[in-house]
Amino acid sequence: MLLSSFFLQCQADSNRLITEASGLLSSKKYPNVFWTHNDSGDKPYLYAIDAETLEFISKIHVNDAKHKDWEDIAYFDGHIVIGDIGNNKRKRKSLKLYFINEPNPYKDKKVTSQKRIKFTYANSKGKKIKNYNSEALFSFRDALFVLTKHKKGKKTVLYKIEKNSAKKVAVYNIKGKVTAADSRGDYVAILTYDTLYLLEPSQQSDNIFDGKIHKKSIRVNKAEGVAFHKENLHVIHENSDIFTYKISDIIKD
Repeated sequence: MLLSSFFLQCQADSNRLITEASGLLSSKKYPNVFWTHNDSGDKPYLYAIDAETLEFISKIHVNDAKHKDWEDIAYFDGHIVIGDIGNNKRKRKSLKLYFINEPNPYKDKKVTSQKRIKFTYANSKGKKIKNYNSEALFSFRDALFVLTKHKKGKKTVLYKIEKNSAKKVAVYNIKGKVTAADSRGDYVAILTYDTLYLLEPSQQSDNIFDGKIHKKSIRVNKAEGVAFHKENLHVIHENSDIFTYKISDIIKD
């Protein structure tokens, strides 16, 4: 088979399975592997993609998980964490995180979670559920954080997850709807539908917005996942197309 035909077939396989990508993670264990998953409506599958060729590698079933509204994926404490944190209809009172050992994308067909955590937003008790919807999950300084996505307004709220509670850290006028986030320690990336933010936190507090903030306008439209990989940031469209941006170029802007 010609290389071009092989690539097109891989893209077709990926597009049949990854119909609404939401979340992207660069593997720490397997070089040049991306992990992604679908938004609501799918069964509890993780999908592996080759980061260089975009070749579809495999799908892996998370045995004991439910796929209500998976929105993002992160690394924390040696585990992959899947964030079932979507709440578009504002009817969910508690959200869920699944912690799994990273599977082998070339051999494994299934994986079982090591831990599950239910959490609620600390300041939502006794109040009408309003803006407690998130599509962005990331780890930073040995903790997990989420950023809210609001139907109205252009601000996002940063919450730190502690045990079974998400505690408010900061509010930032990001001028858009946050759809994903990732961190590699020195930088935090935040994605909205039309802008890619690269933050350099001061390391003085949990407030990731207290340092330098770089941003780059992008034309991806339904951008749903972001991941650091080598010296680049990668953004995945819900149809599974992946776009690459050099970190050095974003800092220059």
